[in-house]
Amino acid sequence: MNTTTPYERRDFLRTTSAAVGLAALGLGAWPGAGAEGDAPAKPRNREALDKLMAELDARGRQFLSVPKKDGQFLHLLVKAIRARNVLEVGTSHGYSAIWIGLALEETGGKLTTLEILPERADLAKKHLGEAGLAERVTVRLGDAHQIVPTLEGPFDFVFLDADKEGQMDYFHKLYPGKLSRGGVITVHNAIRQREAMRDYLDMISQHPDFDSVILSLTMEDGFSVSYRHRT
Repeated sequence: MNTTTPYERRDFLRTTSAAVGLAALGLGAWPGAGAEGDAPAKPRNREALDKLMAELDARGRQFLSVPKKDGQFLHLLVKAIRARNVLEVGTSHGYSAIWIGLALEETGGKLTTLEILPERADLAKKHLGEAGLAERVTVRLGDAHQIVPTLEGPFDFVFLDADKEGQMDYFHKLYPGKLSRGGVITVHNAIRQREAMRDYLDMISQHPDFDSVILSLTMEDGFSVSYRHRT
């Protein structure tokens, strides 16, 4: 049953149109040489990378990973905000981590990604190695609810794509001390699994320290994107 109001649907479509236009700028291009920061991009085999990403995308439903357009959006957003210290909760087989890691080659940043299932963590490490990102991305195995408080922040970009009912707990463990001012929290499945995270979505949409939108690249599911005010 569709419980959205006409106003919510119009607002969603306006946001979606803007997001699609933004995402169209530069998507599909891998980062090149001359990255900023202290960790420049390394030359890689573009054909081999394209093949790897196509294989991972084809297995996406099996591993509940983001679709290609959403991966491209994460890639663009990380570069747009010049993120340097990034956290991902929910690695799966490493597809979204590769998109983020490739963006970080341009900013000179690092990604820490958390996965609770050993077999998926091992698979992600293998894929990240094949993508040439083993030194840029650290895969941590374990329960993210326990690991997040131990991590050194602050993070300027956070991508949450694990247990949907856990968003409020993750938020309280990240904010305020582990999220930079000017930082962004992005949560996946904010349309299809809205009810499972309604407490978080309602909270963040009204939080005085954040600007938040719900947007979609696929018109099937999408993100909650929240920007923390700098002042």
